[in-house]
Amino acid sequence: MEISEPDTSPTPRRITSWANCSLEEGLSEFKAEITERPLLYLAVAFVAGFVSCTFPVRLIFSAVAKLASSLLGPAILLVGILKISESFSHRSGEKRSGEKR
Repeated sequence: MEISEPDTSPTPRRITSWANCSLEEGLSEFKAEITERPLLYLAVAFVAGFVSCTFPVRLIFSAVAKLASSLLGPAILLVGILKISESFSHRSGEKRSGEKR
């Protein structure tokens, strides 16, 4: 007779219910903070809007994209070299073990 252990693995239903519950709690806490200090959040929204108009986000994204594209080529080349060297070392290890037999 086998004794089955309870399933403690997270299922999608459990995860979504937990996420919805925490999201609702977070939103209700945020609403309470906004009603307590509306001028602070109004000032934050104004500053965020002003910054987004004077310093467009597309400049940040284009800088990140340029950086990623300039670093992605060498990174892919390095991974390819490592995989090729790993493949050759694995093959030579098989030949050596085959020769000893």
